[in-house]
Amino acid sequence: MTKQISFTKRNFRKFLLLGVLPIIFAGCQTMALYDFEGLKAPKVIIPPDVKTIGFVDRNLSFDLDTLSKYYKVNNMSVKDSVDYSEIRAINCHLGLNENLSAYFELDSVSYTRLPENHVVGDRHYDPMSWDRVDSICESNGSDILICLEDLQISNEYEIIEGEENWGITDVKYFAVWRIYDPLSQKFHDVRMIADSLFTETSSYSYTKLIEEKMPKRTEINAEVAYNIGRDYADLISPKWISFTRKYFIAGHQDFSLASYYLNNDSVDQAIEMWKKHVDSEDKKLAGRACYNMALAYELKEEYQEASSWVRRAIKKYREIDKEPKEFKYVKEYYKELIGRTQNNYLLDKFFGKEKTE
Repeated sequence: MTKQISFTKRNFRKFLLLGVLPIIFAGCQTMALYDFEGLKAPKVIIPPDVKTIGFVDRNLSFDLDTLSKYYKVNNMSVKDSVDYSEIRAINCHLGLNENLSAYFELDSVSYTRLPENHVVGDRHYDPMSWDRVDSICESNGSDILICLEDLQISNEYEIIEGEENWGITDVKYFAVWRIYDPLSQKFHDVRMIADSLFTETSSYSYTKLIEEKMPKRTEINAEVAYNIGRDYADLISPKWISFTRKYFIAGHQDFSLASYYLNNDSVDQAIEMWKKHVDSEDKKLAGRACYNMALAYELKEEYQEASSWVRRAIKKYREIDKEPKEFKYVKEYYKELIGRTQNNYLLDKFFGKEKTE
């Protein structure tokens, strides 16, 4: 099964500057790598004024759900009379709640499981009425509802006998989510997530393999449901990721000193060294200096300033008669910086940062 991950609260806007590693180009040390961490914006933006979130298990059942009462062992269908729907709902909520708490200032995400509603005919998911959403929010004190419209988990076992016996568990699942916002009467997200995973284990004892080592249906439903809740929390929460940037350390002795400052978290002092050369008559040196300035302002999270400097770098390189090979790194960085700028815009929306003129 997928390994569970624990998160801790962090200062979202803080970059962790981790250090410098050299990279060798064409036999000489021209550039170095700078590694740091930054926040990646969530795919689904929850309004920043939301203070309380409720989880709702819609508890829908369909005629087709009778198929989930069966599982397979070496292609033989076996009936299972246990109803796992409540186990799925509880653990899905647990996965969502435990991982949302790392990013939202929530004591907990309230849990509501609606009475079972059997739907006749094809599988479909008409949204709840806004009156019902208002009623649930009033009862549990939630600003918005993250609703598990449906969750289905099925599995097959394959057992391969031999001197060492192998057991393979193949799991398939799909979940349907919808986020209801009663204040604006809109859905912040509607999506179906489908995936599969498998585990394998072995034992020289056939009995031990079956009775102890292969996951039971209860375990499968509980852990997979937890992972589904956790993964959805990741979609609506920022997360820390690692970035690696190349920058120039050759061309002038000031660049070596700037690298020392950068490696000791003194970005402003590195800027002072690079800025001396941004108007150099040596176009390559000027281009390198402008490029490094762009990186420095990215680290300071001043993305407009960073974009301005990388544009200046591109202009300097284009003034060189024969385009140097290193120019490709400048152009690649320009694209990366566009992505960071867009990401920052989404982070501002998530944190509710007001725009200033």
